[in-house]
Amino acid sequence: MLRGGGMLSIHGRGHKKMLLVHGWSGWIGQFESLFAEVDPDEYTVYAVHPLGHGESSSEQSHPGRFIETVLDAHDYVGKPFDVGIGHSLGAAALVYVEAMDPCFRRLVLVSGPATIEGVLDRFARFVNLGGRSKQLFLQGMEATVGLAVDRLDLLALATSIQKPALLVHDDSDREVPVEEARRLNQAFPNSCLVQTSGYGHSRILQQPDVIRDILAFARDTAVR
Repeated sequence: MLRGGGMLSIHGRGHKKMLLVHGWSGWIGQFESLFAEVDPDEYTVYAVHPLGHGESSSEQSHPGRFIETVLDAHDYVGKPFDVGIGHSLGAAALVYVEAMDPCFRRLVLVSGPATIEGVLDRFARFVNLGGRSKQLFLQGMEATVGLAVDRLDLLALATSIQKPALLVHDDSDREVPVEEARRLNQAFPNSCLVQTSGYGHSRILQQPDVIRDILAFARDTAVR
């Protein structure tokens, strides 16, 4: 168990270090296809389980829990990760952490949003919150997270990150529009965008071509 109450799974024994962070409604099993292709003699893979996920006894989660768990994982390992790979909200957490307290040599952001506010807005629309209810929802989230939503503007944060970043996003993603990845790609000083088609928001992590691109980028070799 990590300092803040999150959990950390560790696989492999390699000298390189990889951190995996799933999304808000996800779980670490979504990275199963990636696990299958990672050489355990090359990488030690650390997978985080924020409070409210995995075997955590907490029933609530929010963006701040993801950020906290990534920072706790970095403290536990005691050195930078060679690559951080995040999906959806997990990708957003990696951007925030790297901008505030650099922990990674390379970043892979899969199906990631451009702003946390956008994620919360879409959730509010999904549950049909009216204007007043939406405002109270955002204020409650800010109070719980301990950060103002405007401080979680990933487009602004990305401009300060010089590390190489790979963005992977599908054009049929209905949860986070691909336009957000395009905007993020423009904001990062050193990034590339791989746009796929027909995989959606979560199934993208199961696709062999996406796994190949992620591992090629992690090893600093050519991405298609």
